[in-house]
Amino acid sequence: MSKPNILFLMGDQHPFSMLGCYGNRGINTPTLDQLAEGGVVFDAAYCPSPLCAPSRAAMMTGRHVHEIEVWDNASPLRSDWPTFIHSFRAAGYRTILSGKMHFVGPDQLHGFEERWTQEIYPTTFDWTYPSRKGVYVNPPGKGQAVHRVLESGIDWTWDMDYDEEVVFRTLYGLRTIKRDSGDRPFFLCVSFTGPHYPYFAPQAYWDLYRDEDIEIPKIHPDASGNDPVHVRWFRQYAHLEDPVADEVCRRARHAMLSRITMVDEYCARILSALQNSGVEKETIVLYASDHGDMMGEHGLWFKGTAYEASVRVPLIINGPDVPAGRVSEPVSLLDLGPTLCGLSGIEPVYPLCDGQDLSGRIKNGIFKEDGEAIVEYYGDGTWRGWRMVRRGEWKLIHVPDTEEVLYNLRQDPEERHNLADDPAHRKVRDSLSTKLKAGWNPDLCDERRWQSQERRMAILRTLGRGEPKAWQQPSVPVPHPNPAYRSDANGPFQFSFSSK
Repeated sequence: MSKPNILFLMGDQHPFSMLGCYGNRGINTPTLDQLAEGGVVFDAAYCPSPLCAPSRAAMMTGRHVHEIEVWDNASPLRSDWPTFIHSFRAAGYRTILSGKMHFVGPDQLHGFEERWTQEIYPTTFDWTYPSRKGVYVNPPGKGQAVHRVLESGIDWTWDMDYDEEVVFRTLYGLRTIKRDSGDRPFFLCVSFTGPHYPYFAPQAYWDLYRDEDIEIPKIHPDASGNDPVHVRWFRQYAHLEDPVADEVCRRARHAMLSRITMVDEYCARILSALQNSGVEKETIVLYASDHGDMMGEHGLWFKGTAYEASVRVPLIINGPDVPAGRVSEPVSLLDLGPTLCGLSGIEPVYPLCDGQDLSGRIKNGIFKEDGEAIVEYYGDGTWRGWRMVRRGEWKLIHVPDTEEVLYNLRQDPEERHNLADDPAHRKVRDSLSTKLKAGWNPDLCDERRWQSQERRMAILRTLGRGEPKAWQQPSVPVPHPNPAYRSDANGPFQFSFSSK
């Protein structure tokens, strides 16, 4: 066959455990579950960093965060970093972005030929926080903190307007894509801002779930006292020293389940439009999230830690030459670019990559148990940048100048028992530690990060003087072209998908 089209559906802050195909029988995600049933499901996929902008920039370039220096949500990705989208464009693809990618700076394309929507968040340095002297802590009621959980409930929020815009533009584009693209294959990334907090959901989706059916995590009495140092920093930053009340936890999880079903419906509409466009059987479809959300595990919320709920992500690939199956090998979103290039039969335009091409293993259905994935973090709620490596059933976390943390995820899925000082596991600890530290200088990385923050804050002090910021896009989405089009008015949408 000729080069396949690519449709990349992307959620934001979607916990891997909140999908039917990942074992959650209490959630309504028929579209993504059906996509998984006919494709390959990665059970141990990891984000490059548990924060939006660094994770997405690392995924797009295939390079670790410290290499591209996208430290936080106000760090720009330099225009001279090639992305895997450049590879597809060089191969003749029509490359399109519809939705969020959290690019900061004047370059809002990074290889995409077209953007069907603007960015949802500020593309400037406004979210820069100083951390040279310690963890930056927002004043109570500001930023990403516990008040976001306490205010959860039933509502239609401004970010849902953005996702409606994304779906509207995408459906229109897919109706015309075959006519407008000619013989060119397309790479279309549709990136929602949901199910990212705020923890609200419209009434129609809220009513699909009952409070009494929603499980809440068990918080062990020693939860905060057993924290690794990077988790203590994050609790301080997010004002999460004490767990929220059970009824608050249940309400926020109710909202998240409802919002995920809303995203699932969006995917159903888009896949139906793909089917109607006549190119379904020539298209690889994948779904992933940029990171997870703790959703009350360990008494924590949001992301920013090395716990599984924060760093592990859903990853599903379905399409021609993709046999159905499940993969337990740890993989990374850094692998996505080279893998999609491999599945499409195109050469990357830039050879240096920290990810690996999994396409041969996907086609052959042969994987290995001791694969590796590395996660690193320098963003909100940390003082020193940290790194994590997963290999097989083991996970090691390294924070500079502190004791390492070692978990056996098969025996200890709740990540409560640090085995780093156990002599019986010294060999595996040393091996993982060597791997984690290879090519990484944490002191230098922190110094570069702090200098970046200080440069950006110096520029921020000049803003508001003189002419308006020429390259800042509005942080509020443009009005929807059809206000009557709202998913909560139309009701849940059903769709049957098959790409085989």
